[in-house]
Amino acid sequence: MIKKLGFHLLLLPIFLVLSIKSNAQFFNFWGKPKIQQKIYHVAPPHWYSGFEESKLEIILHAENAAYFTYSLNPSETPTLITFDTFLNSANRHVIYLRLNVPRNAKAQTLKFTATPIANIDKKLRSFEFSYEIKERRKDPILPITSQDVTYLIFPDRFANGDLANDNAEVQYPEEVNRKALKGRHGGDLEGISSKLDYLQDLGMTTLWLNPVQENDQQKESFHGYAITDNYRIDPRLGTNEQYRKLGENMRKRNMKLVMDIIPNHVGDNHWMYQNYDTGWFNFRDSFVQTNFRANTVMDPYSSTQDRIMNVDGAFVRTMPDFNQKNEHIRIYLDQLYLWWVEFAGLSGYRIDTYPYPDQEYMNHLCELLLKYYPKLVIYGETWVEQSATQVAFTKNNIKGFEKNQLPGVTDFVLCWAMQKAGYEKYGWLEGLNRVYQTLGEDYLYQDPNKNLTFLDNHDLSRIYSVLNQDFNAWKRSQNLLFTLRGMPQVYYGTEILMTGKTSPSDAYVRFDFPGGWKSDSINKFKPQGRTAQEQQAFLHIQKLAKFRAQNPVFLNGKMVHFAGKDETYSYFRYTDNQAVFCIYSQSDKAITVDLSRYQEITKKYRGMRNIFSGEVVLFQNPSLILRPQASEIYELFN
Repeated sequence: MIKKLGFHLLLLPIFLVLSIKSNAQFFNFWGKPKIQQKIYHVAPPHWYSGFEESKLEIILHAENAAYFTYSLNPSETPTLITFDTFLNSANRHVIYLRLNVPRNAKAQTLKFTATPIANIDKKLRSFEFSYEIKERRKDPILPITSQDVTYLIFPDRFANGDLANDNAEVQYPEEVNRKALKGRHGGDLEGISSKLDYLQDLGMTTLWLNPVQENDQQKESFHGYAITDNYRIDPRLGTNEQYRKLGENMRKRNMKLVMDIIPNHVGDNHWMYQNYDTGWFNFRDSFVQTNFRANTVMDPYSSTQDRIMNVDGAFVRTMPDFNQKNEHIRIYLDQLYLWWVEFAGLSGYRIDTYPYPDQEYMNHLCELLLKYYPKLVIYGETWVEQSATQVAFTKNNIKGFEKNQLPGVTDFVLCWAMQKAGYEKYGWLEGLNRVYQTLGEDYLYQDPNKNLTFLDNHDLSRIYSVLNQDFNAWKRSQNLLFTLRGMPQVYYGTEILMTGKTSPSDAYVRFDFPGGWKSDSINKFKPQGRTAQEQQAFLHIQKLAKFRAQNPVFLNGKMVHFAGKDETYSYFRYTDNQAVFCIYSQSDKAITVDLSRYQEITKKYRGMRNIFSGEVVLFQNPSLILRPQASEIYELFN
């Protein structure tokens, strides 16, 4: 490998516009390598004018970067951009270039000259490099609303559209082996692009991809959460240009793209961890693990030590923890997440491990992003068990937590409730009443509709397995997901009843989608490849997704629910002139429901129609007979 020989040029982002000129010879008489200036990384690789914050800090990672002084060459055309200064770091290969890029600056290419410091090393030679300033996007963000349905894809396991990148050259290469549980299987961005027709037919309007940035790690790089270059798409998934093209193709279909981001940590092979400056990482010289106590962020009784350990400790040894209190890391992350919105035309960010970075910084980041992209959807992963803990991270109505700026969360608390509504026996606080109790705590949120709701994901056992492959319970859980508040998310393969549990490994919930590889003998992207029950499941989710997309009650409607009674739970989603009625039973017997209970909503309607069976119920009839284990959705009519 070139990098193993010490030539790191392959680490340059493919889109980086750099030219390097040097007169240094490579070897001297004794066969020892002379110092030659090589640029390895520039972050950000280019920048955009149009931001009110005009200060730009470029991290230059180049051989012996600290042994030079830097100047901005005079421009041939008038420019408003100025070069303020350059700062050295504790690492001689890393420096900071600080520029002032006014909001009204024009797109242009800047040219820098690096000049050796006198008497440092006579073998050093001056070199030049270029840096591009582009204009910001003029097309607006496609907003994600509560009528949208998000489809979560684990990129390596969905579809292989480009065989040429299967064994792309990286520092730690890994042959594609679909039999390896935690190995690379070859799924990529081109594979996802090739299935956009399928996803639209299913009714999906938004894609959330597990991290697609470079994960050049020694083992288990397939999961994506140990990033080694935040500005580069992993070459085994594709290129930066392919990612940008995927976003553009989706935009033409009115589909939205969400990026999975990790401001908390990186992989230990990240170039910034291997070439670090003082203060970039918490506990850089020793492994200190987080205590995973997210509640310490808001617990009035938590010790200072516990709070520090939650935020500053690392997840695992291979994922060192960023120090967001460090000025350079704060700027680096700010620029990073503004850059990806501009580069790829994103509609949203899912923020991994939200409770574990510095919370002051996370509030700042949310404010910054929403300042420039008010319609950008942002939801943070808050894997907790209690509503109050989860809510406290968001914009909420809790006294003392007014500073929190996260719009929404991945709603684990509602996830647990919906799962238990599928497998737990009905009781005062159990089964369907778990959902009733959980939703009753929504008064704590400023806007619970900004939460991402889900039944499973890449870290959880698949919902069909959680429900012991009970198809009735599966349908009940899906009906809840698609008709309650929030923005529903479907994990890839749910529509064909894919199974798997996280024990003994999370990899068991990340199996390949059958038909995503040309060599697959069964193709479940096509109806003829599915079993009768899988086809029924596909059509069920398709029906729910399109029903939600077409019905305004899920966009700007209200909700009223009724306390559990006779092993049932029921609620309406409604506007002034439309209403949807959902009712569920956990009884093994048929139940007669007194419809007069719902007159506060039904009095202005003549009847309702079941969206699945077409059955019509007129409200002049006093009752509705529910079949055992019923899960019904009705649309009201006049």
